[in-house]
Amino acid sequence: MSASSETPVSSVFPGRPRRRWLRRLLWTGLGFAVLLVIGSVYQAVSAAADARDFPPPGKMVDVGGHRLHLNCTGEGRPTVVLESGASALSSAWAWVQSEVAKTTRVCSYDRAGVAWSEPGQEPHDAVHVAGQLHTLLANAGESGHFVLVGHSLGGLFVRVYADRYPGEVAGMVLLDASHPDQTERLPESVRKQFELGVKMMALAPVLIHVGLVRATGLFDQLGHGLPERASAEAAVFASSVRHVETAHAELRAWADSTAQVRATRGLGDMPLLVVSAGSAMSPSGAEFLPAFQALQREMVSLSSRGQYRIIPEANHLSLLTDATQARQTSAAILDVVREVRATRMSGTASP
Repeated sequence: MSASSETPVSSVFPGRPRRRWLRRLLWTGLGFAVLLVIGSVYQAVSAAADARDFPPPGKMVDVGGHRLHLNCTGEGRPTVVLESGASALSSAWAWVQSEVAKTTRVCSYDRAGVAWSEPGQEPHDAVHVAGQLHTLLANAGESGHFVLVGHSLGGLFVRVYADRYPGEVAGMVLLDASHPDQTERLPESVRKQFELGVKMMALAPVLIHVGLVRATGLFDQLGHGLPERASAEAAVFASSVRHVETAHAELRAWADSTAQVRATRGLGDMPLLVVSAGSAMSPSGAEFLPAFQALQREMVSLSSRGQYRIIPEANHLSLLTDATQARQTSAAILDVVREVRATRMSGTASP
């Protein structure tokens, strides 16, 4: 038989290459499914171990259908209440809380769905966050007058709290706090980065659920610089599906929260200290740092007794996580505490 008359094997058995391709695809899919199952089991087992190894350092307080975690230390008046930024938990205040507690009572807590706190049914906008904090403090027996400290996104929440419960608030510290107009007034690239971050957070729970985040240690550095226990707690909850889903929900509520802040009144003659980080977290952030600081300076006018301060070597996170810079943050908070004490002793506080 001539070469030209030979029939290729693939022509005689046309289905074989296709079957081989389907088998490979099937085995690849099965392998991927097995990995997903293993990752999910790994995540579930690790999460159960975390719950055992990292019990809440404070107490769990019922706020109506669910419980929030509240950690109060120290003695004295006024009581300082610490409100965290997006994705952060009460442990992020470890350096600050231990320092402030030497002078007065200080409370950190976790919002609904964050860290040890149980999820609630309410939206995650500023009005609902402020309302839950009010209920938490009341049910825990913590009474004002409070000095509210809001870091980053937490700055929006404390402003709404002061507006809704003015008789309870004696002073405020806005710590590198979000400005309600920043997405409109900062360069468009900043807004796009924010929107991209929100979209990426939507994917994070999936990666966490299959164990990929925990296995790679992707978020292990989030608490870098904090005391050892607090750093470990930050890493643990960064690998929690519920914690990350809550952080995502809070960012999705940005438009509602900022609208609520814009509707608030001023602070009258309340002692107010606006503190800015003097350094950017990245080279790209350095370009927009002056504009962000300018927005923060505007917030000084919320009170006739507003003041402004920069901590030059600190960035947005190291204000809390670096021991040396956290002492400067603590000093700023205690300056407001002393001003509140002096005001109330002199009897010049506004009603």
